[in-house]
Amino acid sequence: MPVKVGASYVSEAAYEFAKARRAEKEEGKEEKGVLKELKEKYPGLNITVGTGPFSGTGTNNLSISPRILKQMEQDPEKRMEYEALIYDVAHTDVNGGIMPGRKIKSHGFIIDDNGGLRSWSISESDEGNRRSQSHLKRSEKKSWWEEMLGKPKKKKPSAKAMQELLEKNREKAAKEAEEPKGLLAALQAQANPVRDKVVQNARAEKVAGFADKDELYKYLQGSFEVVKGGMASISGKFLQKCVTDEESRNRLFDILKAADESYAKRKDEVGFQGMQITIDENGEVTSESTKSTVSINEDKRRRQIAAASTKGDMQSVIALLEEDLQQVEDGLKQNMCDEAEVAKAKKLLELAKERMAKLPDRAPTPAEQSNMTANMLI
Repeated sequence: MPVKVGASYVSEAAYEFAKARRAEKEEGKEEKGVLKELKEKYPGLNITVGTGPFSGTGTNNLSISPRILKQMEQDPEKRMEYEALIYDVAHTDVNGGIMPGRKIKSHGFIIDDNGGLRSWSISESDEGNRRSQSHLKRSEKKSWWEEMLGKPKKKKPSAKAMQELLEKNREKAAKEAEEPKGLLAALQAQANPVRDKVVQNARAEKVAGFADKDELYKYLQGSFEVVKGGMASISGKFLQKCVTDEESRNRLFDILKAADESYAKRKDEVGFQGMQITIDENGEVTSESTKSTVSINEDKRRRQIAAASTKGDMQSVIALLEEDLQQVEDGLKQNMCDEAEVAKAKKLLELAKERMAKLPDRAPTPAEQSNMTANMLI
């Protein structure tokens, strides 16, 4: 069971460990620097000083604020609290515990200046590496115990109980299918038949629930694009609830299918870079999308072409236009602009080269130089 030490909930094993360490100190045993002692006590942890994320390799990184290390040196109660916390961090199964179903490249924990615990990770997805951070609520007994340390597994229902539940749900589904639909339901089904079919299939296939949240997450990865692509962050607590609670599970299916549809509609929009949906422990959803575009300031470049009075001046303009062209060509590959923007850059570059052939190869006059400088700046 979790035990509260200071402002933190830790496991009972961690509490006993930290208590024993304090007893050793009080008995007068040789005392080393806190950081050195922690490194010796946990050789499997890459312990560093600082609060910056995404540093280190593997899943065994821990960064500790120098302020917290100082508190541990000076305050026995604080030392006991954070040694217990570090014990739990060292014994946390990242891949099978707090981040099920994700291919983690590297991961770490951070004890920040305020004593809060943060987590960071770099995971692989179809689009490349994905970086994420989160704050772990270690001051809340239920959240810490279930999400961080892992909720004790419930005994699986017997085959007979599972079969009875399956039959009960089938009868309920058959009864609902016989009842006439209201006008609103009929319009919704007509407006979105593909979505309804996918969600209904998901419900039918897994009407009796899942064995555990790992099995559920693997199913979501195979069924929904936003999960497969790393665009969905689902609370471990809510995921655990969806394992056996049909209503929550159906809500999860609806959310993810709607997100899939939104992504399918927007992924080819110029500038669309991606989206991220977050489902919290209560099943509430927040979503974010990113858009980035590149373009050429056509009016400015035309003024510069017109202001160039010598080959040297025009060569400077051509160098800028070549940079513009490279930028929009790269942007086209990244969906940050369209073909029209690339064509615009090529047309301006061609115009500049045509004019350059007609310009004199000499130094500009003071007036010409002043005019050119002004147009290069504004």
